Amino acid sequence: MAMNRFIVGVLLLTSISLSQKALANRESPPMSVYSSVEVDPFITYEEVKERINKVAKQLALDYKSQEIVIVMIMKGALCLAVDLIRAISFPCTIEYMQTSSYGMKGECRGGLEIKGVEALDLESKNVLLVDDIFDSGNTLSQVHQALAKKNPKSLKSLVLVSRNVSRDIDYRPDYVLFNIEEDGFIVGCGFDYKEHYRGLKDVYLLKDLEAISDF
Repeated sequence: MAMNRFIVGVLLLTSISLSQKALANRESPPMSVYSSVEVDPFITYEEVKERINKVAKQLALDYKSQEIVIVMIMKGALCLAVDLIRAISFPCTIEYMQTSSYGMKGECRGGLEIKGVEALDLESKNVLLVDDIFDSGNTLSQVHQALAKKNPKSLKSLVLVSRNVSRDIDYRPDYVLFNIEEDGFIVGCGFDYKEHYRGLKDVYLLKDLEAISDF
């Protein structure tokens, strides 16, 4: 019940018009969305929805409309997961878990902390792990290993964005909505910087992290 109230609250929040919302037209000049923070438009929400609708159709084919359990990695995958369950045309339920590897100042802390796996009932179920980004790959691969110990019938993963970078691991997500070359910090559509910007509908590139290091 608490999780349902949380999701409803987020849906209401994301429907509110921002007084300084960033332009959806990527040809427009960068503008500030929070005080003096500058961003460059990157991926529009319309493009995200289009990719989600396509992958939802592919999931229906791949799972032959069998029920799936979507496990979203909080908090980054929240916006993606909500739009995904709206687009899916076959039975699905949703669960969540958490990981942490970045501090509030945006710095990488090194070790990965995984929370919530022990509470998940995934045995003999089709599980789709959903995350916001596949970067180094460490988070998704380690979570995949943790969920595999729950003995699911099948276990696949889906991400909103994957960076085209070299990696030290062999693991790859099964579904990728966007492959990108850019190595900048992205925000919006679930992506955050110090817990801000998640609610922006479009995806943006932060222009100058050093300039907002004390944000």
